[in-house]
Amino acid sequence: MIPSLPRPAVPPRADVVLAAVFLALSLLQVVLAPIASPVVSVLVAAGSTLPLAWRRVHPAVAALTMTAVWTIPTPQGFLLLGYLIAGLLFYSVGAHEARLWRVVVVTGVGVVVGVVGTLLGPEIWQAAIGAALAVAGPAAAGRLVAHQRSQTALLQELTGRLVQERATAERAAVAEERSRIARELHDVIGHEVTVIALQADAAAAALAKAPERAAVPIEAIRSSAAEALAEMRRVVGMLRAAEEEEDLRPQPGLPDVPALVEQSRAAGLQVDLTLRPPSQPTHASVELAAYRLVQEALTNARRHAPGASVDVRVVGDDAEVLVEVVNREGAIPSPRSESSGFGLVGMRERVRMLGGRLDAGPTDEGGYALTARLPRELPGAP
Repeated sequence: MIPSLPRPAVPPRADVVLAAVFLALSLLQVVLAPIASPVVSVLVAAGSTLPLAWRRVHPAVAALTMTAVWTIPTPQGFLLLGYLIAGLLFYSVGAHEARLWRVVVVTGVGVVVGVVGTLLGPEIWQAAIGAALAVAGPAAAGRLVAHQRSQTALLQELTGRLVQERATAERAAVAEERSRIARELHDVIGHEVTVIALQADAAAAALAKAPERAAVPIEAIRSSAAEALAEMRRVVGMLRAAEEEEDLRPQPGLPDVPALVEQSRAAGLQVDLTLRPPSQPTHASVELAAYRLVQEALTNARRHAPGASVDVRVVGDDAEVLVEVVNREGAIPSPRSESSGFGLVGMRERVRMLGGRLDAGPTDEGGYALTARLPRELPGAP
């Protein structure tokens, strides 16, 4: 059974107009050139053309009604539009009747009646072949159209599902990345709070013995507190649920990038590294993001282009930190390719939260480049 489109509850206006036009032409024919007695001629004309109005609402009934009219003798001729009407009606049976057995039965009845009527009439026996083709051909064509229509509808449905699934997966990837940022935020804030606690002890000791020396630890407390607050204000509002505490090891930064490169070289990747950190201190979240970008890109290069040559540049100035990873020898997907995973989605979210920009795509030379620009200082940080 081929799924069919929902049938209209009433005959479409186009089919009603078509039936009216064919009826008018057929009545004109039987008036000018009767095919039987006047009553029979009008009956044949009406019975053959009016079913066109129901060809999409009740295709099998419409075709059988016209077929029944064929059994009425018309010794003086036949409707000139008869073959065209038969083609339209039996095409509609194939195209709009969902169940195959109904199509076969209705088409079989039409072929039998058409062939027998032709053999009993004045036409030569070869005309029976034409009568059979006039019924079976349109029905088969309609069935093919119905099959193609059902396949198209199925593909559209599957495409819609894939789009929804991809959107859901991307949202999950963003949520996962935000969760990871939350864990990293825990480490950053934990470090700042530890610094505050140590400096507070130092300030307390200085106030007890040498108050003039308390200014330095108090300033360090102020700086660390301001930085921690800025980090929390930017990230906490974007996270909906806290996660369980995980590994609290210090998070990596720019000084750890050479170790990443050495790991990739040991795995067979040819990596050229240019590392020039900013002369001024860089925010911990920025250093961590830069490290993660290089890590993702090198991991992806080892996975998709083992043995390739890769340029890694991490350079900074007073305004920003530039991270650039370029595969010179062949196009590779961006971190966890957009077509198969969502690493790039997560990295873009991370860079966006820091107020930076991430670009990734093929190069003119046939390679692949990932470029990220991260602000050295974050809004609200001292």
